[in-house]
Amino acid sequence: MDTDELTAMAYETISLAHEVLDALCLELGASAKEYLTEDAFLNGTLASLKDILADPEGYLDSWNYLDMVSPQHFIKGIKSLISHVEKTLNTPQYQRGKSALGPSESTKE
Repeated sequence: MDTDELTAMAYETISLAHEVLDALCLELGASAKEYLTEDAFLNGTLASLKDILADPEGYLDSWNYLDMVSPQHFIKGIKSLISHVEKTLNTPQYQRGKSALGPSESTKE
């Protein structure tokens, strides 16, 4: 799927990721093309964030940010993102807001 197809609440995940780390924002945005539905994207994002949380220093090091970003600040941001994704998944899709392309068949109720 394209990020333009994400509802406002789901797209906010990418915006919030940018506040944590620009590379994370790019990675999550690019990953959207791997998923057919918004919920699949959110579940995949949640799994990725949990993997990152298991080794935040390794993730930062893989992007050459370990010396530039506080691991504690990064961990706090990842936990906040996880909370947002879980909240989004627990919100009915029709209540997540419109996508940039408008409502799709999967979001009509």
